[in-house]
Amino acid sequence: MKLSLAPIQGLTLAYYRNSFAHIFGGIDDYYAPFIDTNEHKNPNPKLFKDLLPQHNTPTLKVIPQLLGNNGVHFRHFANAIKDMGYSEVNWNIGCPFPMVTNKKKGSGLLPYPDLIKNFLDEACKGSTSDLTVKMRLGLHSLEEGIKVMDVLNDYPLKGVIIHGRTGKQMYTGSVDLDSFEVLYKACKHEVTYNGDIFTAEDFTKISARFPDITRFMLGRGALRDPFLPALLKNNKAIPTAQKITLIKEFHDAAYNHYKSILSGEKHLFDKMKEFWTYTAVHLDSDGKFIKKIRKCHSISAYLDCVNQIFDASNVWKETL
Repeated sequence: MKLSLAPIQGLTLAYYRNSFAHIFGGIDDYYAPFIDTNEHKNPNPKLFKDLLPQHNTPTLKVIPQLLGNNGVHFRHFANAIKDMGYSEVNWNIGCPFPMVTNKKKGSGLLPYPDLIKNFLDEACKGSTSDLTVKMRLGLHSLEEGIKVMDVLNDYPLKGVIIHGRTGKQMYTGSVDLDSFEVLYKACKHEVTYNGDIFTAEDFTKISARFPDITRFMLGRGALRDPFLPALLKNNKAIPTAQKITLIKEFHDAAYNHYKSILSGEKHLFDKMKEFWTYTAVHLDSDGKFIKKIRKCHSISAYLDCVNQIFDASNVWKETL
């Protein structure tokens, strides 16, 4: 069984991946946030800063992800990534955000199987890199995803990651396991399951329904509960009393990283507020401390608030 960490734009960067692996573990490969090949046309080295070997722990398997709808541009970027030492690249046709889908990128491409075919004809031309695809059930419906899968089946992909929602759903509602099963069974490539694994019970239910699937991608579930991957992978349960200490270590790594590269308190606050978006779920179920953090206007006020969160009397809440 293999576990992957999903890419979250602006958050799961190199420092985050390195710290997550060191403190929590349980993840086999880490997908880096996407680079938009259409926005930049040419593979400027500055775009690959997060992928540079000196920023990533050598023992971690990092998989770069590209977003775009131009196969020629994609191939140029994939070649540049290969030159950096990466043997695999992922194509994102699952991003559900309107700013992406309205440009026929991400899941906005799913209604257009002909465009996907034209893209892959160019992207795969002479390629020596392994290519995987991350997709959704469709933009609007499963019928779109089935037509896309018919196209994907004709290409030598290493695998397909399927999130069990449509693009229009974004992250609302529940995953549609019935529709996922239809698309999964239509796929000739190795499938990775993605969507709504927040607890060990969620994982048990999904793996029991799809016993042939051995690869799973965790996104919000792992960001909210970073102890979950090691529990699923190695049956490694961390005593509740130790969890606050480890989360503080994770927070301090993020804080020190951003403090070293950002100028001005506002930029630092903005990044740390983003950090707490997921991390606070099991520490601050009533949202009291997060409200305080959002109102902070100085470093000292922020740190005072954080110290309250990490107070010895606070506990990690296993269930929500």
